[in-house]
Amino acid sequence: MINQYSKIGQNTYWVFPKGHVEGEETPLQTAKRELKEETDMEAVRIIEQPTFELAYNFVFDGARIEKSVTFFVGLIEAEVYCLDPEEVKEAGWFKLEDAGSRLDYSDTKAMFEEVKKYLSTLQF
Repeated sequence: MINQYSKIGQNTYWVFPKGHVEGEETPLQTAKRELKEETDMEAVRIIEQPTFELAYNFVFDGARIEKSVTFFVGLIEAEVYCLDPEEVKEAGWFKLEDAGSRLDYSDTKAMFEEVKKYLSTLQF
């Protein structure tokens, strides 16, 4: 998880790496690129379905911004990360049962509960 600088305030918030689509990128390509940009990490495996979605809006410079984010479940083997200091204040690895309490927004927490339910169905 990353503690990301807010674009609309002087604060940070805990979230999973995410970002804007560039050009003709697919959501999966965007997820891979943003993970690399924000943490210098790469997933060795990404589960393409199901995806987990968030939609929200906020006001920035007087304009209402509608945002939609697609998250993927992925496997990262490396524990070391190198953060983009322009976007990320800090990061950390958290146990699955503890990660949800770190998240700052209720919609992200609800989405993460869906992810946890999905993960409980997987065989490792």
